[in-house]
Amino acid sequence: MSKRNELLEGFKDQIAEWETELEKLEDRIEDKLEDAQDELQVRYREVLADLKIKQRSAIDKAKELEEASEEAWDDIKSGLDLAWDSLKLGFLAARSEFENTDETE
Repeated sequence: MSKRNELLEGFKDQIAEWETELEKLEDRIEDKLEDAQDELQVRYREVLADLKIKQRSAIDKAKELEEASEEAWDDIKSGLDLAWDSLKLGFLAARSEFENTDETE
């Protein structure tokens, strides 16, 4: 398997894993929305919306990479790396924020 294909498979696997985590996080948040104060409800929804945008961006970049010619691969990979890092940081921040919220309730 080429390095390109290995990288792409790794991205796809991680995106699938984060998709599962996002669904779990969304379920936890939905459970809390009824009891949360208005400010917190808005924050929950903002974080979820932001994560979904970042996830969509990473998926789109992975598709671009998959369809790219060898010449365009390096440029597209850079964009995917940025989208990837943004999604990863978003998940880590959301998980940390909502775990802290769980502890204070």
